[in-house]
Amino acid sequence: MIINEDGDIKIFKPAEKADQNSEILSFVEGLSRHRQNGNVDKAKELGASIALAIYEDTQSDNMNAKGFPQDHFMQRCALMLFSVEAALNYYLPSQQLSAIAIDSLHNNIQEKNLDFYREIIEGPAFSFYYLGVRKGGDNIPKDIGEAFAMLCGHTNERGFIEEGKHLYTVVLLDIETKILNLKFEN
Repeated sequence: MIINEDGDIKIFKPAEKADQNSEILSFVEGLSRHRQNGNVDKAKELGASIALAIYEDTQSDNMNAKGFPQDHFMQRCALMLFSVEAALNYYLPSQQLSAIAIDSLHNNIQEKNLDFYREIIEGPAFSFYYLGVRKGGDNIPKDIGEAFAMLCGHTNERGFIEEGKHLYTVVLLDIETKILNLKFEN
């Protein structure tokens, strides 16, 4: 190493520091505004109520009401949880509120000690669904359905693709309705 070489020395740029401070201040002000207008409490409530609904669905026969194979239960639960997170990110008025609602959702699901939760979080399903969402466009439900079919071991089987599309779409609509009913402030 040459002693006079300084290529690895980072130069402090005051403008970058000011931008970071501005972003942090904006974040804190936004969070304060959301606390004052009740949005934070609504987001926490929303996450908790969705967790309860997921718990109740997984404990009932609703998950297999259409005669969908029981051995694909885990994949249905993973898609449902992914779809909830996607909807919270799509429809809540800020990233702060979606992060709060998602945190509440996961905390409440963990408290229910659902057997499948850890397997879903540590499994590959979310990665495949994110790829479908990242592609964007009008085919997101189809891409999600195809990922669901593949994860169920039934790649290109129409029934599985349609089931994945349907579950994703229904969950998005349900969460959007819940959010609209809570009347979050912008």
